[in-house]
Amino acid sequence: MNEQPPPLAGVRVIDLTIWVQGPLAGQILADLGADVVKIEKPGQGDFSRGLATLFGASMRTRDGKALMWELVNRNKRAIAIDLRKPEGQSLLHRLVAEADVFLTNLLPRTLEQFGASPELLMVLNPRLVYAKGGGLGTTGELANVAAQDTTGTAASGFMYTASGNDEPVYPPGGIADVLSGTNLAFAAVTALLRREKTGHGEYVSTSLLQGMLWFQQLNVGAITNVGETLRPFDPRNAANAFLNLYKCADGEWLALGMTAMTRDRWFAFCDIIGRADLKLDERFERNRGRIEHAHELITIISEAMSKRPREHWIAEITHSGLPGAPGRR
Repeated sequence: MNEQPPPLAGVRVIDLTIWVQGPLAGQILADLGADVVKIEKPGQGDFSRGLATLFGASMRTRDGKALMWELVNRNKRAIAIDLRKPEGQSLLHRLVAEADVFLTNLLPRTLEQFGASPELLMVLNPRLVYAKGGGLGTTGELANVAAQDTTGTAASGFMYTASGNDEPVYPPGGIADVLSGTNLAFAAVTALLRREKTGHGEYVSTSLLQGMLWFQQLNVGAITNVGETLRPFDPRNAANAFLNLYKCADGEWLALGMTAMTRDRWFAFCDIIGRADLKLDERFERNRGRIEHAHELITIISEAMSKRPREHWIAEITHSGLPGAPGRR
């Protein structure tokens, strides 16, 4: 088989981004074969180059490199340009004139100062896809409000969704940055596809807030269409005993993912946990009954799981073709 070129081979991207959201979008395009040229501030570079720790973990690799920068800027070329100076802006314009995509997550007011607004660049290059990442929004008053993963996650309500109580929590990992950066790359590729049909570029955008609302589409959909919220997860009081986590004899956790238990699956599961008698229990004869009596089932399954180590249960469950996985630390 002849090796095919990567899907975005020949696509030129000018990457004027910082931190994670924008750089991640550029990294995805670069991984797909685009020629991505990252513009950085002379003498300093992207802020992520100087990040020492995050969530209590070192952001330096064993050989002293900036971990965050390396993770989201791989496969790119880099150039230092002082966009505060006219000659720097002139160089940017020359690069953009020959580019397919301009990628940024800077504030609109900063882009105006740098001569990098969509109104200007898309006139210089009518075929340009201008891909803009934002914080709490990309239009209106919120567009110029500085934001980070923390504030985007907070504004979306996800901190309360994740905690399940009246105390918000901030899950580590830059979820809002990663989600919105991925969406931004998808938007850029989609705009390139449409350009093949129209011959014209266009402006596409997303934000941290948009990404987190997308991430919570089931939660938001339930609230807006049904008027109810999804219950906070508690393994002791789960609504479905087969969408739950169980602690095993070795102290490790096992996740079950059986949304609908058919009769055959239910019988197989009864055999796995050594409770063939449950097949004749009228409470659990049908799926509706197993949902209505979830609390009793959770108690039964918890007791069974507590007698063997997790690897035993993983082997038994996967051998039977049922969905189960370790709750990894």
